[in-house]
Amino acid sequence: MKKNKSNTPRHKRLSRDGRLNAARHWIPKYEGKNLVRGYSKHFAVDLLGAVKELQMLGIHVDESYIFKLKQSYEAQRKYKEKLKRKKAENEWIESFEDEEFCFYVNYIEDDESYDEASADDDSIPF
Repeated sequence: MKKNKSNTPRHKRLSRDGRLNAARHWIPKYEGKNLVRGYSKHFAVDLLGAVKELQMLGIHVDESYIFKLKQSYEAQRKYKEKLKRKKAENEWIESFEDEEFCFYVNYIEDDESYDEASADDDSIPF
């Protein structure tokens, strides 16, 4: 009987302890410019998580870079929140467009209270 094999690479399925152990061997082999981004992509973690784990390994990451990452995540969160509100507003408006609209007006039976002369004056009869 064949076992079900995962299609996800092992280095992307590792726990934090496993990533830290694997990173000790991976970091010297890394040839890219940005170690944080490379770590993030290789081990499938977000950028702030990559920064934290690299700091746990004793690698210095510039404070200004961390500050920019935090600003970026905050801006992304605000943008998603704005889109969510806009989508909810559009759904609310569309819910009225989908339904049949009815408008009820009081009907006056006796003609004494409202005659043709008052209708021409553009005045409100009440």
